[in-house]
Amino acid sequence: MLTTQAGKNYNFFEMTRTRRKRNAWFMSVTSAAAIAAQILSNTLAISKTVREQAKQSKDTDLKGHISDLYDSVLSLKEAVMLVTDENNELRRKIAELERPSKKPEIRQVGLTNYYFMDDKGPYCQPCYDVNGKLIPLAPQNRYAGGIGRKCEVCNKVFFETHETEQHSIKTYRA
Repeated sequence: MLTTQAGKNYNFFEMTRTRRKRNAWFMSVTSAAAIAAQILSNTLAISKTVREQAKQSKDTDLKGHISDLYDSVLSLKEAVMLVTDENNELRRKIAELERPSKKPEIRQVGLTNYYFMDDKGPYCQPCYDVNGKLIPLAPQNRYAGGIGRKCEVCNKVFFETHETEQHSIKTYRA
């Protein structure tokens, strides 16, 4: 029971239950951190009132406990502020990650165009165009049709040179 200066008695738990019902709509509108800060602010105000009332009491143990309670509430307020700041930073990072990333650019390598992300690549064109996924291609290899790269996902081979060009290059150098 709490007794106000006016002499009214209040059951703390009943008051809390009533406030929870009244403020239920508030929870759906704001974040948990904002709600915690509001509850903490209300608790701090109540603690301040109780501390002021305890100053009139002659019970030194009561005064000490209320002072400790008040200090704990202030420490809790500081912790909630830190958690709120961390929460805001995490929300900012999530929003940044959800922003669409930049699109890959097309570069020609030999006879074929590949997708590149800055200096990373080459990536498979059909896999990106159809599925939106950047699939790295295997290193260059010699195939029956020439030198090229293979996508291990869609199994397509992309030729950077044709076999006939290689023969003409060999003949030219000879």
